[in-house]
This record gives sequence, C-alpha cells and structure tokens, in this order.
Amino acid sequence: MFSSQMNILTYKPKFFMLLVFLSIAFTSFSQNKEESVCGNTTSSKSIAFYQNIKPQLKKFENDFFAAKSARGTVPTNVLNSIPVKVYIIRNSDGSGGLSMSELDAAFSNLNSIYEGAFLEFFMCDGVEYINDDKLCHFQRGDEKSFTETHYVPGLINMYFTDYIENESNQSICGYSDNVGRNDIVVMKNNCATNGSSLPHELGHFFSLLHTHGADNNQMTTELVDGSNCDTDGDGICDTPADPRLKSSTVNTSCDYTGNETDANGDVYNPDTNNMMSYSRKSCRTHFSEQQLARMYAFYMTTKNYLSCPSFNANITVNESETCDGSLTVNFENSCENVTEWKWDVDGDGNIDYTSAKPSHTFDSGIYDVVLTVSNKSRTIRKKFTNFIKVGTHTDLLDENFEDFNMLEKHGWTSKDVSGHGYHWYSNFGNTQSGETGPLNYMNSDNKLNTYIFAEASGAQPGDVTEFISPCIDVNYQNSELEFAYHMFGKDIGELHVDIKTDSGYVNDVIDPIYGSQQNNQSDDFITKSVNLSSYANETIKVRFRAVRGNGWEGDIAIDNILVKTIHTAISDDIYKVYPNPIKGDILYVKNIDLENPSTYQISNIYGQAFSAGTLTNNAIDFSSLPSGTYLLRLTNGKRSVIKKIIK
Repeated sequence: MFSSQMNILTYKPKFFMLLVFLSIAFTSFSQNKEESVCGNTTSSKSIAFYQNIKPQLKKFENDFFAAKSARGTVPTNVLNSIPVKVYIIRNSDGSGGLSMSELDAAFSNLNSIYEGAFLEFFMCDGVEYINDDKLCHFQRGDEKSFTETHYVPGLINMYFTDYIENESNQSICGYSDNVGRNDIVVMKNNCATNGSSLPHELGHFFSLLHTHGADNNQMTTELVDGSNCDTDGDGICDTPADPRLKSSTVNTSCDYTGNETDANGDVYNPDTNNMMSYSRKSCRTHFSEQQLARMYAFYMTTKNYLSCPSFNANITVNESETCDGSLTVNFENSCENVTEWKWDVDGDGNIDYTSAKPSHTFDSGIYDVVLTVSNKSRTIRKKFTNFIKVGTHTDLLDENFEDFNMLEKHGWTSKDVSGHGYHWYSNFGNTQSGETGPLNYMNSDNKLNTYIFAEASGAQPGDVTEFISPCIDVNYQNSELEFAYHMFGKDIGELHVDIKTDSGYVNDVIDPIYGSQQNNQSDDFITKSVNLSSYANETIKVRFRAVRGNGWEGDIAIDNILVKTIHTAISDDIYKVYPNPIKGDILYVKNIDLENPSTYQISNIYGQAFSAGTLTNNAIDFSSLPSGTYLLRLTNGKRSVIKKIIK
C-alpha cells in the first residue's frame, strides 16, 4: 500500500511538470503564431518624398482640423470614397480563402476607423478569386506572380492569402506599396480579421510610419519631451515617443510595462492603443487626430486619382479656368451605373444641382467641387480641390516660391497629364532622389531656397506634367518672362515653355531644353528669358511642360519666375534699321551707342525665337528665315527696344 502511494506521488510531480511544459510550449507556439509582424518597410526615398510634399500636406491638414472644429469650408460630412479591387487567393481546387462574411466584417471595421479621416472604402466590381496553391504561401517580392495578371490600375488592389513571409522567412501580417501608382496591399488572412492589421497596413499606404519610426531594428531617436517630434520617430507630434513596443512590454491589459529611457534619461510613456504601433494587435484601436489628418492630406495630395471604372464620381467639364471675370461651366458625370447625382459646385457644403449634366456660372474666385453619386446599392463621394479658377490675375508676376503652397489659392495649377503620378511639387533642399535635383540650393541669406520640381520617381518614361501660371496682364511692350531652371541627372527628359492667349496655346515659345544642363548637381540654377513683346496688351498664361526621361534620376526644377518690364525703352535715335521691308537677306543696324555691346533676338509675332546673337558689323542675316513679319529685339545690356521687321 505504501509502495503504491509512493508510485502515485512520484508520478504526480512528473505529470505536473509535463503539464507545465506543454502549457509553456503551447503558449509559446500561440504567441509565435499570432505574432506575425508588419511586413512594411519604408525606404529612405519614401521618407524623403513625404518630407518634400509636406507643404502640400500641411494645407490639407489645416483644412482637416478646421473642418473638425466646424470653422472651415470643408464640409464635415464629405467622406471621400476610395475604390478597392479585392482578390482572394485560394487553393487550386477552389477551397479555403477568406470568406465573404469575414471580408465584409473587415471592411465594416475599416470604414468605422477611417471615417475619422474623411475616408471610406468600397469594393469595386466585386471579388476576384485566384485559385493557385503556390500563391497561398508566398514571399514578399514575389507579388509580380499575381499582379501581372490580376491588377487594375487606378485603384487599390488588395490581395488576401493564407501565409506571407518576408525576405528573412519571417511570418508577416501584410504590407503595402504606394510608390507612384503601384497601389497594392497584401494581407495574411488571419491578420485581416484581427481588427487592427488591415487598418495598420492601409495607414502605411496613406504615408504613416510606425510610431517608433521607420527603422524597425533600432530604438527611436524621438524624445519623450516632444522637442523633436516633427523630425524624428513618426514625424507626428500627437503620438508619444515610442521605444518600439512589443508583446513583452505590453501586458494583456494593454499597459506599458517597459522601463526604457530616451537620450535625456526620460522614461517612455507610449500609446499602446495606437494603430501604427507594434503593440499587441488586440490593443490597437485608434489613430491620433494628426495621423487622421495626415492620411486625409496624403489622399487629397497624392492619391485623389483613385477611381472605380464601373462606378465613380469623376467629373468632366467644358472648361475649368479662365482669365475673364466669369465662367459658365458645363459639368458631367458619364458613369453609366449612376442613378442619382448631388453636386456641390462651390464647395460650401450645400447641394446646388441634382441632374447628370448641370451648368453653373462662376464669378471670380477659386472653387472646390464635391460630387456625390448613387446607384441602387451604394453612394460614393469625391472632392476636387481648387477645381474651378476664374479671373486669377496678376500684372506683376514675381514668384520665388518662398511662401508658396502649391495647393493654396495662388492661381497656379499642376496637372498630371499622363495620369501616372507625374506631378510638380514645392520643395526646399534636396529632392528625394539621389544624383538628381538641386543640391544645397541657398539664397542670399544662406538659407535653403524653395523651388518647384517635377518628381521623376514613380512616373513612367514619356509622362507629361504641366505647371500653369495664373492669368498675367502684359501691359507693356518691352516685357519679358524670366525663370531659372535646374536639370541635372542622367535621366533628365525635356522642359518646354508654352504661352496661352485667347486663341489657345502657342507651344515652345523658346527652344525646348533637353537632357542634363548642369555639369554638377551642386551647380546653380540657369536663368532663361522669354520675349513677351508680341503679347503686349494681352492676358496670357505661361505653361511649364516637363516630359519625364527614361529613369528616376530626372528631377526638373524651376524657380524665380518673373515677368519684368523695361518701362524706358531705348530711343530710336540709338538704333536705326534698314531697309525695312528687307530687300534680299541682310538687315542693317546703325548703332550710335558704341560703348555698350548690343545683342539681338529674332522671333515671330507669337514670341517664338528663331535666332539670336551679338550685333557685329552692323548687319543681321535673315537668309535662313522665310518671308513674313518678325520682331527684332535689340538690347544694350540695360535697355531694350522692339522693332517690327518685314521680309
């Protein structure tokens, strides 16, 4: 009896130890199973790009906060509807994959969270299934195996699969790619349904960094006191400094249990509930207000082109800009699946029209347009900022861009003509791409200059982007446009300068500028002039037209755009030209001012220059030009005179 009891007592500790071991093993397995990390990596180029567009982002962030406080002109009920093409990857026999109930729940949760950013998501053209065993378990970097055949440009393409790993064979929950117009999000199924990972990855898509910063392997440099919050960590100041949260420093009650300190010795107090943290996934419940504002601003600045081909709130108009004091605009939404329209054509939050093709006459000003469309099952909305521009005039254009905001009401317009994400942005310092763009571009006060540049990264060869001035009143004959440009890099494309009058555009009023122009990246901007004499007493617009080269090392920058007028022309007593009309091919010029060397430029009546040079031997050869009327500009270094010449 005693022996039997001893055996039982001996067995019980062994059994208890086995239970403990199995419990620890199961807990460890469960933690490892659920701790798939975020697979997103933020490159230095992406960070630099976000920095470059901060002036544009700030404008929309300010609009966002004004709307939230009910003080602004942005209607608080305008949710911008973002289309998502959903792909569910299943086994080759069609089994497995995310269920529709799980997908609907994930979207419902997503929209409840992003409503605070004035954003909502809807499925465009249903779900497409990809039945392929090989894609149920794949490695990041191999997404081309399905994006080449399952991808729709112009909207977010979202893929759900059973298992994803990174380049280090580590299980990851998902990742996004927002560079240019790649526009993809890839999610692991059981992460898509946990309530926080899908909003987290879309946060990356809309430019948010982890709250601990871009580097997942090092302690953040953001200080607890917030003194460097706008430059370090996630670059957002209402998210506390985060030492890189993990499950071991956040308990099941979502309390921070770590004791790390920053460079000043202050103990971190991170937000364990922030959606962009590495906290426990069940703890992540919200974005901060500044994070919501940043996502809204990034969408409005960079991703506003997203559109579902079969159901959208896109707008076409007969005309959206004029130099006159009023403009009648004919609007149209031509989407066939729309049954109801609500137009707010002046951005004041009130519905102005409910037909498919309304017309509206605008007075001078710059106007936002919001269109809400519905069909039998859904309503979506889209806002177009600064869409209508009427009578934005200046007779003294002198733009150095120091206080410039591309999206403020300056009357300037940037157009991505090709639709592939090729834009003009304001920037100071270097552009995001190495080996191209201005380098340490300083002003006379030894401060970094602000300039406008066409960002080559993310665009495609041959893409075109336009930067169009407000209306300019050319009040004097002796007027010229002056601008500075910087074109350095092995992939520089083209820069063209066009002028618009009442008759339309005159392209290439100066010779197009091709290829790299500076010898070194640190070289200064080059100044160029455009003769405006033929546009005297007219109202014009100037269009800078950039054509992207073959690669990303092709940033084109412009600065110091100035229309200047020489009010005191050279007396006709200084220059005499004869014979006029020209008999033969030679025009003779008598120059009384022998102290100052003179230059000349020959252009047509539209300002397009044909030849230029220094006046020598008092003769100008017109032999290469056909018969017609020309403008001859003579300059002695300080003053200028224009003469009409007939050949």
